[in-house]
Amino acid sequence: MPLVSVLGLLIANRATRTFGYGFLAVVLGIYLDRLGTSPALVIAAFGVALASAAVLNILVGYYGDRFGRKKAMILFGLLMTVAGLILAVASSFPVALLGLAFGAVSPTGTEVSPFLSIEQSIVADAAKQGRRTRAFAVYNLLGSLGAATGGLAGGIPALLAGGPPTVDDFRPMFLLYALLGVVAAGISAALPATVELREEQKRVPLSPTSRSRIVAIGSLFATDSFAGGFVLQGTILYWFSVTYPGSQGYLGLIFAIAGVLSAFSFLLAARLGERIGLLETMVYTHIPSNVLLILIPLAPGLPLAVAAYLGRQALSQMDVPTRQAYLAGIVSLEERTAANAYTNTARNATQAASPFLASGLITLLGQQLGITFFIGGGIKIAYDLAIYRAFRRIRPESL
Repeated sequence: MPLVSVLGLLIANRATRTFGYGFLAVVLGIYLDRLGTSPALVIAAFGVALASAAVLNILVGYYGDRFGRKKAMILFGLLMTVAGLILAVASSFPVALLGLAFGAVSPTGTEVSPFLSIEQSIVADAAKQGRRTRAFAVYNLLGSLGAATGGLAGGIPALLAGGPPTVDDFRPMFLLYALLGVVAAGISAALPATVELREEQKRVPLSPTSRSRIVAIGSLFATDSFAGGFVLQGTILYWFSVTYPGSQGYLGLIFAIAGVLSAFSFLLAARLGERIGLLETMVYTHIPSNVLLILIPLAPGLPLAVAAYLGRQALSQMDVPTRQAYLAGIVSLEERTAANAYTNTARNATQAASPFLASGLITLLGQQLGITFFIGGGIKIAYDLAIYRAFRRIRPESL
């Protein structure tokens, strides 16, 4: 099968999943709230979903290539189906929490599942020499457009209800998510045998240089994700719904516009990465996006808060394809799945911890969600400065 077909299947799979993540980011927090719980526990539930994904990423790092990339991706698609079915029939918050514990639900509006560790390795392998950053840009662009479309779909329950949606109004969305898991598993099954690393898949030990680099950059990525855990897309949209209740019917549209802005920023990121450097693109776009993040809860009114959010989203994801291409370029081909799994696990594990801390702070401050924006944005700016200082002299082998 031509390499373009492999990339096409991966992109179709990612767009299918991110469509589901898009509407989950809009409806999940409100749905959990409607099941009868507090804002603090809603945020903690997001942490459960992220912690479960981190566990699966650990398994991918150790066993992904030996178990088989294709089989693993089929399995993860089926886990989406199980999680969606449980959420669809949940009669209480604890039952919904069980659905989140399968590690196949993203409260971020983006990918946190172990799909990513495997797919990043395949994309890096399949991309033509010198075109890796562009391949990742297209891969992420179409994934984000899928999430943006899903965000629009997230407004359907409110539209059909003609007012504030009830728990039952949301249930069909989770049934749709279960169906998307079946589709993702089917697309994974269509992948050719060439996506596997080799016929006899053995775990390749990391070289000392790669190990040192991966540990260092993984720690920094983990810091960024720890900060991101305070301001997940689900958290931000939930903040809008609580702070401005009249915005609930428009959250899907707001998220969709943000998704489109993020999607096309990937193409600009690829161009900038080739022109000024991958690391420089990551840092120079990330810092202003985090300043805008801090300004969201300070905005005097909904229009300015939405403007700050959209501005933030136009910049915040430009480090994604550049980060993925940078990581692929500082390790060998055989080390990529392990490198991706390690860094993604580090990201997921720390991102899973911060919602629990945020939950405690929100409880102490009388259910004030705004504090999470200040903490998340401040730590992210510190991360940007730290990664530039640590890696500015290490250049990837190709873009």
